Amino acid sequence: MKKYLVKRILLIVPTLLGITFITYMMIRLAPGDYTKLKMGMEGALKSGSISKEILEQEKKLYGLDKPIIVGYFDWLAKSARLDFGISRKDGRPVWDRVWDALPITLTLNIISMIIIYIISIPMGIISAVKKESAFDRGSSLVLFILYSLPTFWVGLLLLLYLGSGEYLNLFPLGGFRSDWAAEAGLFTRILDVGWHLVLPVATLTYGGFAFLSRYTRANMLEVINQQYIMTARAKGLSEKKVVFVHAFRNSLIPLITLMATLLPGLLGGSVIVESIFSVPGMGMLAFEAILSRDIPVIMAIETIAALLTLAGILIADLSYALADPRIRLEAKI
Repeated sequence: MKKYLVKRILLIVPTLLGITFITYMMIRLAPGDYTKLKMGMEGALKSGSISKEILEQEKKLYGLDKPIIVGYFDWLAKSARLDFGISRKDGRPVWDRVWDALPITLTLNIISMIIIYIISIPMGIISAVKKESAFDRGSSLVLFILYSLPTFWVGLLLLLYLGSGEYLNLFPLGGFRSDWAAEAGLFTRILDVGWHLVLPVATLTYGGFAFLSRYTRANMLEVINQQYIMTARAKGLSEKKVVFVHAFRNSLIPLITLMATLLPGLLGGSVIVESIFSVPGMGMLAFEAILSRDIPVIMAIETIAALLTLAGILIADLSYALADPRIRLEAKI
């Protein structure tokens, strides 16, 4: 196990370097001059109100005057010290902008993921055990109807009917907390954040129920039909023990693979949901950075997302051995 872990960690380094270099190269080679586009400088340059010296200083500040390979290694040397530079949009340190948005996105997505898994996995297990029953068919119909509804449409409907005041005014129209909450007590602040998150969480979760529950159902059906499950039942084991100890544990491998994508998903956030509900999370930060050609912020978000993706894959590989002792990690190398 230790040998395998060391090899995988060493493999993460060149993979991360490759991902960040390709990202940096794509940003630099993308059409358009970032410096001229920033704050409408191109029109000002044509009118003569901004000199070329100012534009050259802007390029030099962010390393855009250097060749791509030189600029990348300069960025790499700084990021190794956790210095991702200054945001081109507002002049703030990139880490400050990331750490302002990260807790919001983590709170929103962790709550959504917990709700999805708590509801979907038991529903998938019950549907597999009671295949072709009324519950199986009814839940499949409802879940696939929910899955087919567009996220932006559901979000706008929730705002219209539950937050606009035209029908009901139960929840705020957007944001993460109320202006007055900063002076309130801890319990009141928690309730205020929860009040603001009800509609975004509902919009994020409804579509995930169908996918995960059907995924769990398909895995369980494949395992339940195996010979050793029939043998366990023939030995007189209770149905609960057969399902949860023997069947469910052996159906965990595909679910663990799916869970490997959770870490970057928690960071990335949802651009659509955060835009609709004006939630200042990582999704909105990444979207705004792309629109404003904010290279330092884009590189920071991409680096963190790539690192979390690689970490998620490593955790999934290690979890395989815990779920199924027959898997030997050393044999993979």
